[in-house]
Amino acid sequence: MDGGTGRCLCGAVRYAFSTPPNWQVHCHCESCRRATASAFTSFLGVPLASFHWTNAAPATYASSPGVTRSFCPACGTPMAYQTTDRAHEIDLYAATLDRPEAYRATAHVHYDEHLPWLHLADGLPTLYTPRRLTPRDAMTPVLSLIRESFAYMDGVIDPPSSMHRLTEADLARQAEEAEIWVLEDLGETVACVTLTPRADHLYIGKLAVAETHRGRGLSRQLVSHAEARAKALDLDTLELQSRVELTQNHAAFRAMGFGKTGESAHPGYDRATSLTFRKAV
Repeated sequence: MDGGTGRCLCGAVRYAFSTPPNWQVHCHCESCRRATASAFTSFLGVPLASFHWTNAAPATYASSPGVTRSFCPACGTPMAYQTTDRAHEIDLYAATLDRPEAYRATAHVHYDEHLPWLHLADGLPTLYTPRRLTPRDAMTPVLSLIRESFAYMDGVIDPPSSMHRLTEADLARQAEEAEIWVLEDLGETVACVTLTPRADHLYIGKLAVAETHRGRGLSRQLVSHAEARAKALDLDTLELQSRVELTQNHAAFRAMGFGKTGESAHPGYDRATSLTFRKAV
């Protein structure tokens, strides 16, 4: 799609844009669902510089601070979404395109808010919104997820995983002194990661994904979020460690752009027990 035109139901409000969309996704957040009375909303983001209304101006509604939704004042058709966080572009509803068949979504976003009776079969990635835990949040779901996800390491790695000594109090302390982020699906914690700022890098720990949600790219989503956090903290490197026996994990980390930078041994061991991986951001 190199450009396009669109209109409302009655044709009073029309638009045109002259450049390819910046992105095309299906949004599952509650506010968009309610604004459109639909199970999810199909959006395309268009550079504001290439966009213009070509007929009557739409009416607008400020649905939340910094957010403006445009609609036809005559027939009520939702037309566009704008936010001050992305002042350079305007989001258009794909179904208002004159040629909606040209729309090509690449992902489902805010999937943590999807409706439970909606079942997808298009094979597109489902992206969740990370939530940062506070020390007051319940840590039981995170601890359970870590223990279940790391259980396969028993009998494989030596020495045993530190997850056996991990407590809810430890996690609450991590949330207070550093960061814990989770991905949730209909309120259930399905992935987590701890992030600890250090002098020259952001350390990634306890990266875990529920067995029911593996193969959906959730680890990669959390690593991408870690990159964003590192930049926000003015750190230019991510670091993580992995036991030497977990060769499949090493391959996964390399596929995400990490490279091995060192080895270390646990106290009492005369051989390397852990590998260090780093990634520039």
